Amino acid sequence: MSWGVFPTALIGHSVGEFVAAYFAGVISLQDALKLITLRGKMMSDLPPGSMLSIRCSADNVQAYLSESISLAAINSKNLCVVAGTVDDIQHLSKQLDDLGILNRVLSTSHAFHSYMMNPVVAPFEEVVRSISLKTPLIPIMSTVTGHWMKSEEATDPAY
Repeated sequence: MSWGVFPTALIGHSVGEFVAAYFAGVISLQDALKLITLRGKMMSDLPPGSMLSIRCSADNVQAYLSESISLAAINSKNLCVVAGTVDDIQHLSKQLDDLGILNRVLSTSHAFHSYMMNPVVAPFEEVVRSISLKTPLIPIMSTVTGHWMKSEEATDPAY
């Protein structure tokens, strides 16, 4: 951008969506750094968990979900990530190995994008309520909905 090349749209996954929000003018740099830092601290204080990449469709992965294993990401038509407790993810990985379904435990400390993050949602939302959120100046593709982010989503602390 310092060279005069500007994006016509933005997308970011996880922390990257905060970066997209900053570049789109939704949040200030100071607020983006505050939120990213606080989010990381809150998540690191949670119990450990694990994530598993599975070479199958979101429809097929549904059979392996439970109260302790969540669908964390759909990365492509035939590649999903699930998250849950360390023991449950290890058990699922073994089960998938036995079925001949390619999978790989990811190198993570926690079960990101899962129910195990729920304890930080409300406290984090309260902090987001304390900052100024503006309508995006550059369109952002939402990695929550898979559609262009609406102005009311960008300015909603619950988003």
